[in-house]
Amino acid sequence: MSLRNDRVYLIVVSVSALLVLGVLAASFVVYRRHDFPLLDFLTLVLFLLVSCIIFMVVSYRKTRSVNELAHLHELMQYQRELDKIARRYRSLLEGAGNAVFVFNADTGLLVEVNRRGTELLGYSKEEMVTLKGKDLVPEEDQEKFSLLVLRVVRRGRGRTDGIAFRRRGGDRFLGEVEARLIDLGDEKVVHATIRDITFKHRAEREMRQRNRELASLVNIITRANQEMELETVLDVTLRETIEVFGVDGGGIHLRERDGTLRPAATCFVPDRLREALDAGADGGLLGRVAATRGPFALDDLAMEGCMAGLSDESAGWKGFAAVPLFAKNRVTGVMYLLNRQMRSFTDEELKLFFSIAGQMGIIIENARLFNELKWKSDELMGSFRLLEKSSHELALSQHRLRTNLTLVERANQELERIDRMKNNFLGMISHEFRTPLTSVISGTDFLRSSSSLAGDPDSRQVLDMIHEGGERLFEIVNDILKVARLEAKSATVARRALHISQVFSQVVTKLEPLLAERSLRIVFNNLEGLPHCIGDQECFEEIFSELLENSVKFTPDGGTIIISARVVDRRALAPKREILARFNADFPSQIGDRCYLEVAVRDNGIGVSHDEQVKIFDKFYEIGDIRHHSSGKFKFQGKGTGLGLAIVKGMVEAHGGMVWVESPGVDPEARFGSAFLVLLPLEESLRTPVIPLAAPRDPLAGDIPGEGA
Repeated sequence: MSLRNDRVYLIVVSVSALLVLGVLAASFVVYRRHDFPLLDFLTLVLFLLVSCIIFMVVSYRKTRSVNELAHLHELMQYQRELDKIARRYRSLLEGAGNAVFVFNADTGLLVEVNRRGTELLGYSKEEMVTLKGKDLVPEEDQEKFSLLVLRVVRRGRGRTDGIAFRRRGGDRFLGEVEARLIDLGDEKVVHATIRDITFKHRAEREMRQRNRELASLVNIITRANQEMELETVLDVTLRETIEVFGVDGGGIHLRERDGTLRPAATCFVPDRLREALDAGADGGLLGRVAATRGPFALDDLAMEGCMAGLSDESAGWKGFAAVPLFAKNRVTGVMYLLNRQMRSFTDEELKLFFSIAGQMGIIIENARLFNELKWKSDELMGSFRLLEKSSHELALSQHRLRTNLTLVERANQELERIDRMKNNFLGMISHEFRTPLTSVISGTDFLRSSSSLAGDPDSRQVLDMIHEGGERLFEIVNDILKVARLEAKSATVARRALHISQVFSQVVTKLEPLLAERSLRIVFNNLEGLPHCIGDQECFEEIFSELLENSVKFTPDGGTIIISARVVDRRALAPKREILARFNADFPSQIGDRCYLEVAVRDNGIGVSHDEQVKIFDKFYEIGDIRHHSSGKFKFQGKGTGLGLAIVKGMVEAHGGMVWVESPGVDPEARFGSAFLVLLPLEESLRTPVIPLAAPRDPLAGDIPGEGA
C-alpha cells in the first residue's frame, strides 16, 4: 500500500516540476518579446517557485498521511489474522483429547501445556512452567524417559507406551507418549502428547490373564479327556491346576459311597497334613467345603482349628483354597490347593478354580463310568473265554502255526541279511588264519621231532612257545567260527537221548589234571534218577566244559565246585521270571507247559557283579581290567578271549534252552561265588529208564561220576 502512495507522490512532484518549468519558459519568452521589467519577471518566477514548493509540501504531507493510514490499516489486518491464528491454536490446544506439552529442546523447560495436561498431572500452568520434563517422571523410569528424549533429538520423533508419570498428589499413572521435534527458526521445541493408558493397560493385562486362564482350563480339560483311567485323570488334572495357579501343592479327595472323603490324588502334601484336612466327624475342613458347595480360601492355614497339634507338618503351608467337585448337581469330591507363603486368592482366581472343578467333576464322573464299563466288559470277556474254552486246542494249534510262520519268516529275513557277511567272514577266517596256522603247527611239530634240536634247549623252547601259541590261536579261530555259525543259526545240532551224568563223566575226565594242579574239588548233588534230555553229545560236553573251565579260572586254589541238577516246570520257574527276562526277554513267554532240566554249576570264587552278569555272555567281553588278570588260560583269574560264554549261550539256545548266572556280587576276600544255571528242555513223550549213579566223590581221588567205583 505504501509503495503505491509513494509512486503517486512522485508523479505529482514530477508533474508540478514540469508545470513550473513550462511556466518559467513561457514567462521567459514573454519577457523577451514584450520587454517586461526584470523585477517583475523575477517576482513572477519567485512566485511560481514558492507556489510549486508549497504544492509539493502539501502533496508530500497528504501522501504521507495516506501512507500512514494505509500502514496502520495493514497492521490492524495482520493483528486480526494473528489473533485469529492464536484463537485457533488455543482452541486446538485446549480442545485436544490428550494432554499436550511443549518443551524447550535446549533447556527442557515447559513452554506450553493445555487444560487436559494440567488436569492429568494436577499442576497449574504457572507451576508447570517451572518444571522440566524429567520432573514429572519417577526415578525408576528416568532412564526410559532419557532414551525417549535421545530418540527425539536424533530422529526428530519418538514414541513409547510404558512410562510412569507422577501427579502432584503423588499417585502415578501409566502414560503413552508421542513426541516430535519442531524447528521454529529462533528456537527448537518438543511437542509431546501424553495419554493415560492405565486403565487400558490394566484391561489388557486382565484380558491376557483371562485368556491364559481360559487356555489353561481348555488345556486341563483336553489333557484330562485324553485319559480314561481315573487315576491318571486325577493326577493330570491336579498337576495342571497347581501349575496354573503357581502354588506349591494340592490334592483331590473323592466321596465314597458311604459319604466319606478319601484321598485320591496328592502332590507335595505331607501324609499327616492330608489326613488332618478331612479329619473329624464332619469331614474336617474339606468336609465343610463340600457341605457349603462353594469355594473356600484361607490366607494362613495354621490359624485353622484342625491344624492344632500338626505344627511340624503344617509349618510352611499358609495359603489354602478348596472347591467342591460336582457331577449332575451332586458333590463328588473336593479339590484343594496349598501354598507355602501367605496368599490371598482373588475372586477371579476362585471363580477360575470353581470352573475347573465343575468341569473336572464331569470328567471324573465319566472316568468312573468308563471304569465301570471296562469292568463289565472284562466280565463279558471272561464269560466269552469260558465259552471259547471248547475250541482251545484249535486256537492253540493256530497260535503255534502263526508262531512258526513268523519264526520262519524272521529266519529267512535274517538268513538273507547275514548270508553274505557269513560267507565273507568264514572264507576270510578259513583262508587267512587256518591255512597259515596249519602250516605253522605242522612245521613246529616237524622241527620239534627233528634230532638236530636235541642239543639246543633254547631253540626247542622257542619252538614249543610257537607251537603252543599256534594251537591257542587255532582254538580262537575255531571259537570265532563256532560263534559265527551259532549267530547265523547254521550249526547242526544232533538230537538223541543223553543223560547229564554221561556228559560230566567225559568233561571231568579231561579236566582231571587241571583240577589236581589247582587242588580244586568237584562235588555232584542230585544227579540220581534224572530223566534223559535230548541234545547233541559234543555240544553238551563243550557247554559244561566251558562252564567248568570258567569256574576253575575264577575259583582260588583249593576251592570247591558244586554241580547239581533238577527237573523244573513253569511253576518252579515263576519266581525267577524277572531274572530270566534279564538274560533272554523272549524265553519266559515260551516256557509254556514244558519241563526242563536245570543244571547248576556253583563255585566259591570271587563272584560276578550285578552289572556284569548279562554282559559276560556277549562276544569278546571279559570282566575287569586286563591289568588285574594273569595271562594263563586256567590260572586263577586267567584272561581269555571272551568267546567261551558266548558259545555256551548260543549252543544252549540252539537246543531251546537258556543260560544265566546268579551271584551276590564281587568280593575276592569274602568269595561270594557264582552259579551258572542251564535250562535244557525235556521231551515229555520220552520214557527212559533211570540210570543209577555211584555216590560222587572228590575227582582228585580218581572217581568220575557215571563210572563205577
